[in-house]
Amino acid sequence: MKIDWKTGLAYCFIHFSVEVLCFFILYKVFGGSGLWWAFCVAFDTLAFVPQALFGALCEKYPGFRPGVTGGVIIIAGGLIMLNASGVPAALMAGLILLTFGNALIHISGAMATLRVSEGRLSESALFVGGGSFGVITGRLLAGAAGVSWIPFVLIALATGLMILTDRRIRSKGPDVFDFDSSPCLHDLAADRPAWIVILILALVVTVRAYIGYGIPTAWNKTAVQTVFLFVFMGIGKILGGILSDIIGTKRIGIVSCLLAVPLLLVSNNIMWLSLIAVALFSMTMAVTLGGLVSVLKKHPGVAFGITTIALWLGSMPVFLFGIPEQTVCNILIAVLSALAAAGLFCALKNDKGLSVKN
Repeated sequence: MKIDWKTGLAYCFIHFSVEVLCFFILYKVFGGSGLWWAFCVAFDTLAFVPQALFGALCEKYPGFRPGVTGGVIIIAGGLIMLNASGVPAALMAGLILLTFGNALIHISGAMATLRVSEGRLSESALFVGGGSFGVITGRLLAGAAGVSWIPFVLIALATGLMILTDRRIRSKGPDVFDFDSSPCLHDLAADRPAWIVILILALVVTVRAYIGYGIPTAWNKTAVQTVFLFVFMGIGKILGGILSDIIGTKRIGIVSCLLAVPLLLVSNNIMWLSLIAVALFSMTMAVTLGGLVSVLKKHPGVAFGITTIALWLGSMPVFLFGIPEQTVCNILIAVLSALAAAGLFCALKNDKGLSVKN
């Protein structure tokens, strides 16, 4: 099976552009606020939680173009927030448009990359990985002067690319987006009741999100070091999908989880060990998505939405209660990582990967 690099890389850039705009706006508008954490909670809630619902609607109405719609409203939301001049109603309206646009583009990327994959995870991993590069880019641009136009140009280009990519995918035939007759992935889930597999994999994503937010990184003191952190997150997400296709989803999920634990525990002050651990732990993103889609074969949008709800749940304890002190944090990392590996062992069946060609 040959990887569809066109679709994967297109949505990698699209996801990158979306996060550039969103985090540019967040840091530009709210970055100096004492309620920064509250705005982050609001953004994550509005952007992550509705995605399963949006996915279900897109599956029900396959003619709807969520990406293009999202591109238009995310630009509108960004412009409103930049020019709201502190007016609460305008800021809230802009935030809703920004987050809903973000959510629709995420669903567009997930559904498009899964539908062209012929059972692979590589395309979806490329899409998901692009966001990490966008987060840090938007954050850096927010601190620069005279660059407000850059995020909007990027998202305009991304919207045009979504139109072209959507046309190319749909030109392959009417069945490409026929979610009732064309399952997305080969069977990765263990022979257990579907609800148990979904629950386990959702919990694994929640654990990954919590650990991701709470990873001790005392070494991270400069902008360059922060760039490395997000770059390795993105690389890990991409490699997780590609290596799962080559070696096997269950193997990559469990091995990456277990290898990350000792590195996470000893790398608080050691940058390169920490970066390797971050990349390893990020690999599980593609693994859990693959498992969920193999259960919800006809509903890839809903499956992706479940992962975003789980990500939101995992981030909330950090936003609301902060990161615990070092010893407690290390215990939580070790215990939760072991539970995540055990969850993947129970929820996924042994697979040998696919015959993947470049």
